[in-house]
Formats: sequence, structure tokens, C-alpha cells
Amino acid sequence: DSRSMKTRGTGMVGYNVQTAVDAKHHIIVEHEVTNVGSDRGQLSSIAEQARTAIGSEKLTAIADRGYFKSEEILACDKAGITVIVAKSNTSGGTANGRFGKDDFIYDAPNDEYRCPAGQARQRNGLSSA
Repeated sequence: DSRSMKTRGTGMVGYNVQTAVDAKHHIIVEHEVTNVGSDRGQLSSIAEQARTAIGSEKLTAIADRGYFKSEEILACDKAGITVIVAKSNTSGGTANGRFGKDDFIYDAPNDEYRCPAGQARQRNGLSSA
């Protein structure tokens, strides 16, 4: 199902498309459509799929700062994929050790969010979009 995606100044219901391009030949080698609104958490999956698609043991993945997530970079490294990605600009809250929205996982069947420590937080109100 599609989800509300954040855009500049507004939002829209849609999908997030990840695309891997062979830089030498300028051709799309892999793509993936997801309903996750953030690119964080997408790098290792699309990089591994791209490497498989081109039939190579080695791959260098170049991505913008929206893909920066240490767990994803580590997963790529363990898979033998070299990553070049700019470090993201963190908000003041994140820099002070507070969690961001991307750190919370939505559990649809239970209509609740899970914090990084695994604790559940049920929705206690409705917001109008």
C-alpha cells in the first residue's frame, strides 16, 4: 500500500523508488519500490541487488546523505560492497542523543510504534492530515 511521503513543503501519498545505475554505461541495473518514506535503511538492499544484477563480486555504491546510516554501511562492508556516502547533517536533538522519527518502527497489526529499546507505544489520538 502507498503511504504519505514527506516532500518539500507538503506531503503526498505515494511510493519511494530506489534505483541503482551503472555509472560507466549510464544504465539502470536494478530498482526497488517501497512504501518506506526515508532512504535510510535502503542502501544495503539495493546495493546487493545491483551487484547481483551485474554479476560482479565487487561494487562501489555512491549515495547521497539521505542514505547515511551506520548499520547500512556496515552491512555493505560485510557484503564486500564499498560505500561512498556523505555523512548526514543531524538535528540538534539527534546530536544530543535523542532519537529521530526514523528510529521508531510502526507495527501495523497492533497499531503501535516500537522505540529502539523495543518498548511499545500505542497511539493515543488522531491527527488530521
